[in-house]
Amino acid sequence: MNKNIYEYLNYYKDYTFDDILFNQMDALVFSMIIYAPFKDTKNTSSIQNLYKQIDKNNIHGAMAPIAIEILEKTYNSKRYKDLIVYNLEKFNDKMLQFGAVTFRYKNETYVVYEGTNASASGWMENFMLSCKFPTLTQEYAAKYLQKTIKQSDKKIYLCGHSKGGNLAMSSAMLCNKILFNKIEKIYNFDGPGFRKEEYVLDRFKEVNKKTINILPEGSLIGILLFNDNYTYVKASGIGFKQHYPTNWKLFGEFFIKSSLAITSKKIKENMDKSLSELKDGEMQKVLDEVHIFLDNNNIYEKGFNSLNFNDFKNMIFDINDVDEKTKKAFIEIVKLIFNPDQK
Repeated sequence: MNKNIYEYLNYYKDYTFDDILFNQMDALVFSMIIYAPFKDTKNTSSIQNLYKQIDKNNIHGAMAPIAIEILEKTYNSKRYKDLIVYNLEKFNDKMLQFGAVTFRYKNETYVVYEGTNASASGWMENFMLSCKFPTLTQEYAAKYLQKTIKQSDKKIYLCGHSKGGNLAMSSAMLCNKILFNKIEKIYNFDGPGFRKEEYVLDRFKEVNKKTINILPEGSLIGILLFNDNYTYVKASGIGFKQHYPTNWKLFGEFFIKSSLAITSKKIKENMDKSLSELKDGEMQKVLDEVHIFLDNNNIYEKGFNSLNFNDFKNMIFDINDVDEKTKKAFIEIVKLIFNPDQK
């Protein structure tokens, strides 16, 4: 029977990183832990401290409950108990949603970035990826990497799920050469790619050589924008449920490989077509108006799930001085993300 990440945690809990080396499943575990809400980001020098700081009265988004479950399975395990935790950061405002943490074990350093939570600012950042590089969050991710890495760090691993995977890649694209040379691998778990302008750069190619892109067979997020060298894995669930790593199938330290589903291929084709019709300057105007709309309707406080799609769509079409093709393309992208089963 195909297993999932919970079975991995149960089976390997008594093996240290000396017994069985750090692998992609550990990178996925770290990438999920960062989604958990924490009461205090200062007193977090160990996995045990992280677990004690879980704020169960402040759970938002689909990934936070999964993160808490994973922390419950890791904080007292032999495999993770000796990890040292550094520089936990979590914050969210109208302009930025960011989370990161650094783990160290002997001569290895693991830098982990948080993906998008349920906040409107988090989704706004996702939209920004289509028209700007670096975005504010990508710049912050690069600064975080620069400040968290010590001169004594020898082997560095970057990882993240969803937007966190993109931040892992983009921080590597923006860091200096000395730091970049220390990076062993980058794990991008179903995170979106980059604009074509960045995709064709030599720097992207250098980063991509170190990157392992893991996508579920029914991916909706990791197929966005430009990237390559994908590894597709078997997954359960329909639509956005495929984005949840707990639905990805594995055996031991390895994912069960698959191929991209026909539905996801069609969505990617439609998405690429819509993205090709976006104009950067026009797109920025749209996002400026979206920001005003979200602010005026308290969506930043309520969360993106409270958005009335029809009101949102009408607002987009009412924007003046923006190319109609850009408006339609943006609406199509939003529809594809939130209603992937449409024909």
